[in-house]
Amino acid sequence: MSEIQWQEPFCGNSGNACIQIGHTADGTPILRETTRPRELVVTTSDALRNFIEAAKRGELDHLL
Repeated sequence: MSEIQWQEPFCGNSGNACIQIGHTADGTPILRETTRPRELVVTTSDALRNFIEAAKRGELDHLL
C-alpha cells in the first residue's frame, strides 16, 4: 500500500479511544484505531461519505 497521509486523531472526551482517518496518494480513504495502528479499514469515498452523513443524522446512535 502506498504512503498514507493521516489526519490528527479524533479522540473525543475520554482521550483514549482515538480514530484516525487518512488517505493514500490516489485518494483511497483509510481508517484505524490508534491503539491498533496496523489494523486498517480501507473504504471508498462514497462509502465514507454515506457513513458520516448517516452519523450526522443520528442513524447510528443506537450503536453507542
